Amino acid sequence: MTWFSLDPNAVPEAVDGVAVAHVGPVTTVTLSRPDALNAITLAGWRRIASVFGDLAKRPELRCVVVQGAGDRAFAAGADISEFRTHRTTAASAQRYNESIERALESIIGLQRPVIAVVRGLAVGGGCELAAGCDLRIACDHARFGIPIGRLGVTLGYVESRVLTQLIGPARLKDLLFTGRLVDAREALAIGLVDRVVAETQLVSAVEDVVEAILCSSPTTMRAAKVVTNMCGRPLTATDSDLLAALNVAAYEGPELQEGISAFLEKRRPSFESQPPASVTAC
Repeated sequence: MTWFSLDPNAVPEAVDGVAVAHVGPVTTVTLSRPDALNAITLAGWRRIASVFGDLAKRPELRCVVVQGAGDRAFAAGADISEFRTHRTTAASAQRYNESIERALESIIGLQRPVIAVVRGLAVGGGCELAAGCDLRIACDHARFGIPIGRLGVTLGYVESRVLTQLIGPARLKDLLFTGRLVDAREALAIGLVDRVVAETQLVSAVEDVVEAILCSSPTTMRAAKVVTNMCGRPLTATDSDLLAALNVAAYEGPELQEGISAFLEKRRPSFESQPPASVTAC
C-alpha cells in the first residue's frame, strides 16, 4: 500500500501554505506554495508547529513524511516579502525567530520518525526545516544552502543546533560565510542528507524507509528517536523520567512478546495488532 503521495498535483487544500493528509498510520505534510517555491510565511511556521502538536496526539501515527509541492523546491526559505512587516526590529525578529524555533522543536519533539523528501531547493528556512527532520532523502538535483548573509539576518540557536548536529560547526560556518549552495552529492558527503536518489527512484526509496518503520516496533521507533536526540547533552530529570517510561513500555508491553514469538516462529512480526503504547514522562 502507498501511504503517501509525492504527486504535486494531488496535494490537498493547504492552510497557510501547509497541507496535511492522513493515510492510516502515516501522515504527509506538504509545504504548498509552489508558485513561491514553497517559501514559508510567518503563518506557515506557526501552522507547522500547530500541525505537529496535533500529530503528537494521534496514537495511531507511526511516521510523518514532509515534502514540498511541485518539483522545484522543498522550500526556498522564509518568505522574504514579509520581512519588512515582521522582521525589521530586534523585538519583531525575536518573535519571528521564536515561531521558527517552535516549528522545529515540534518536529524534533514528536516521538515518531519524520522524513524530509527534498526535490529542488532547500534553502534558508527550508534547509533548516529539513535539518530538523530525522531523515532526509533527496533527489539528485536538490540543492541546499543558508545564504542569509545576503539578507543581514541571523541564524537562531535551534536552527544552528540542528544543523551543527548534522554537519558540524566548521561546515555550517562554511555555508554561512560563503552563502554558497551545495548540490545533492556534496550534501550527502557532508552529512546534510542521508540518501540521494534519481527522481524516478524517489517514491520507492521513501516507501522502503516508511515500510521498514511500519514493520518495526512502534515503541522501539519512538525510543530510537528520543534517546538519539538526548545524546550529546546532559540528561534532565524529565529526560530520565521519559527514558524510564520508554523502558517500561518496551519491556512490559506486548510488542516485545510479539517480536520474540515472531523470531522463534520464523515469521514476520505483526505489530499492527498491538495496542499503541502510551509513552510520557512519569
